[in-house]
Amino acid sequence: MSADPRSEGWSALSPEGARYPAPAYAWYVVVVLLIVGITSYLDRYLIALLVEPIKADLAITDTQISFLQGSAFALFYVAFGLPFGAIVDRASRRTILVVGIALWSVMTFACGLATSYWQLFIARAGVGIGEACLAPAAYSLIADYFPPRQRGRAMSTYNMSNYLGVGASLLLGGIVLRLLGDAPQVSLPGLGPTITWKAVFFIVGLPGLLLAGLMATVREETRKGAQVAAKPTFGQFFAHLAAAKGAYTAVYVVSALTAFVGLTFATWGASFFIRTYGMKPAQVGLTLGPVNALAGVLGCLASGAISDRLVASNRAGGRFLVPLIWWPIALVGLLALAVAPTKETALMAVAFLTFGSGLGLASVPPTIQDITPNRLRGRAISLHFIFSGLLGMGLAPTLIALVTDHVLHDPGALRASLLIVLVPVIIAGFLAGLAGRRAYERARRPQ
Repeated sequence: MSADPRSEGWSALSPEGARYPAPAYAWYVVVVLLIVGITSYLDRYLIALLVEPIKADLAITDTQISFLQGSAFALFYVAFGLPFGAIVDRASRRTILVVGIALWSVMTFACGLATSYWQLFIARAGVGIGEACLAPAAYSLIADYFPPRQRGRAMSTYNMSNYLGVGASLLLGGIVLRLLGDAPQVSLPGLGPTITWKAVFFIVGLPGLLLAGLMATVREETRKGAQVAAKPTFGQFFAHLAAAKGAYTAVYVVSALTAFVGLTFATWGASFFIRTYGMKPAQVGLTLGPVNALAGVLGCLASGAISDRLVASNRAGGRFLVPLIWWPIALVGLLALAVAPTKETALMAVAFLTFGSGLGLASVPPTIQDITPNRLRGRAISLHFIFSGLLGMGLAPTLIALVTDHVLHDPGALRASLLIVLVPVIIAGFLAGLAGRRAYERARRPQ
């Protein structure tokens, strides 16, 4: 006998008969993961607000700073992603997260200790290694706490951490910069005189260690759904991908291009407003941070509601229809940003873009879960973040910088750089979404 998990007091049954935890506890786990996720994105993107002071202090170019924002983090995030995904499919996801949180928090603090470009590069690499475990462990855990028809909302709620974290990195960074003032150095207890941008890393990084203890309060949930083996191999994983290669190719291409567009604004958004409208870093953080957070959260919530409705209504294509809504939003938002005469209208354009980005990105994890057996989900999600990391965190920031430095030869020409790089990506993403619908539907409901 099946039961509705929204009305069951202690447990619920899926259509396949699997028992799920009480909804209240399941949502507690989502909230804990949301807080952890916010902190991870805060640590990851804090550097975006500090581009100008870091460039001045270390005497580096836009291209070099783009490596710190992108490649230094992304290459190691990607390199450790699939191994962590394999561990997630075999071991306690809670334990993996506790260790990962502690590692990336320590490495964020270490960013403030850096006295050279390469020291900062290595510290950023450490942040990437620590955070590589988060997404595969979190999404795999959530999938075992919620039945399929509720996963869209649960995963979209967790996915809000992306936008809340980026917003928090801007807002909290802006608050800290405002409190520290315009002085090149500040005095911190136990550290003495400290360069202001380094102090921001110290203040933000160290409290993250407390989250490792919070994560330890979460119970490791029993794995549910289709199983392929007690300890699946990479051979089984790649065989599964090959059996539905059209669907996975479509999902990974669309999701990677979505990340490319969304993460471009996460890394260069603050500098765009500083250079185009003459805003101070603290002012950008205090204004752009809340806009990013609110618009992204609304996009994620809308994505979860829409994708769950598509599954419940049995629409052909299921959740994979959501990106077809996002790509037109991306194009309109980008063009609006390109012609925005004031910072206020530019903020409205960014809000529209960020809402659409949340709509598209939040649909990806449940879209992958719907076509992947339980014991392969860690690897499947890891592969998504590998492709998204390579394009969104690795290539996107650097490509914008290369166009600015070597094509336009003008640091103030970010508006033109964004158009040159992103318009072709948006068109390609929309076409990939259209082309992949039937393949995804076949994988979702095999005959």
